[in-house]
Amino acid sequence: MQVGKYAKTVVAALFAAVVVAKSAVTDGVISPQEWIDITLAVLTSLGVWAIPNARQSEDLPR
Repeated sequence: MQVGKYAKTVVAALFAAVVVAKSAVTDGVISPQEWIDITLAVLTSLGVWAIPNARQSEDLPR
């Protein structure tokens, strides 16, 4: 399994989880605004998963 293939999605999901955790522990109640934040975080991580990584050009110096 290639880790690089999923690295972008793992990072996006990690940050989405941090947003959800922050919302949950702040006051113990999830408000409508926090639900919007959680939804946007999840949609962002799904968007990152849906867009493929750019291929590295053969012409670029390493």
